[in-house]
Amino acid sequence: MTSSVPVPANADIDEEVGRLATLLKQVRPPEGPITERWALGIGDIVADTTRLPRRLRGAVRFLNRFGGVAISPDALEFDGDDVKWPKVAEINTRNLVEYLLSGAVEKQVDRLPVPWFPGRGKLLGLASAAVLTLLMATAKQQIEDHADVRIPAEVHYRGLIRRDKVLSPGVISTLILADPQVSACVIATAEANGVTVRKPADDPMDAAGERAEQLKAKLAALETRIGGLLHR
Repeated sequence: MTSSVPVPANADIDEEVGRLATLLKQVRPPEGPITERWALGIGDIVADTTRLPRRLRGAVRFLNRFGGVAISPDALEFDGDDVKWPKVAEINTRNLVEYLLSGAVEKQVDRLPVPWFPGRGKLLGLASAAVLTLLMATAKQQIEDHADVRIPAEVHYRGLIRRDKVLSPGVISTLILADPQVSACVIATAEANGVTVRKPADDPMDAAGERAEQLKAKLAALETRIGGLLHR
């Protein structure tokens, strides 16, 4: 069934991208290890970047459970799922582009609160489109610069039944972690809690310069897939 929610116009998306980029710069966490809880999620993004009536801003912050990052002295949280630091065994960092192309994020795109949210679909559509647009732009810039933008992408921890479980960020939390100050705060807080943070030996980005064109093509395919989702 076709959605009756208006599709965000490109000009509107571009404006929201600018607002989102400004918000991310303004609300960065302090240098770690962190001493007080810091969090940013899709609810905060909608409340602070869209033209939303003041009376609704508190309500939409409950949308943070759909996606976001929270760092505290006690735990780390991605997309509403948290793990206490004493349970974390190790954190693996991943190159942003490789993480996007691994399918880890693509599988979670459909979980974004896109236009089917009752009554506020256009606002959420704009926020989701801005998140995805800015994430793709960050990844493209990394390829152009042959940079190695890394995020803490695999949090290995001990579960109640399975000995080793993995907590990984979704689309929104990946964008937030792509800010170097956020990732640095996560890593510093983890290390302060005795958690090993490392780059896996099999990380494929060591030859990123040679693979730039291949990565661009794969990223373009992912961008097309995401664009189709936003305009369904």
